[in-house]
Amino acid sequence: MRGETQSSHLANMIQKHKLYPEYELVLPLFLVKKNSLKKLSEGDIFLLGDESLNLKLLQEGDMYANVEIQDTQNSRRINIVSIQKNTVMGTNSKKYENVKCSFSFLQSRVFEVGHTIDISSVDLKKVDLFVGDKQLAKGILINVDEEIAIQIEKVK
Repeated sequence: MRGETQSSHLANMIQKHKLYPEYELVLPLFLVKKNSLKKLSEGDIFLLGDESLNLKLLQEGDMYANVEIQDTQNSRRINIVSIQKNTVMGTNSKKYENVKCSFSFLQSRVFEVGHTIDISSVDLKKVDLFVGDKQLAKGILINVDEEIAIQIEKVK
């Protein structure tokens, strides 16, 4: 019994250990009224105002890089276009909150302009919405009048 407990703890510890730095693939942050967030329900839509999918990488809460998607025949990759470490600022507004839309976490040993990271395992249609560290909802990306939007599927 004790051996099973030790081995399960060791397995959990190894799974939590990261070999390379971890980056979060996100959409640019956007502001939403706090009242709207309180009334958020399934089926609601957030228009992002972009015609193309602009993605960024965050590391430990800092905006780190701008990336673009490269589709090839066998895989989907992101290419690092520019690196600019900026601290993600919170809002000082009483009416608005910053909303972060996260796709997934990625690990990469090399992190420089021009480097590509494989994202074949990432579903770019599903997104998690966060305010601070609290998960707000789950959603999917949709197209509304040639603009990218997020439709809420499940409110947490």
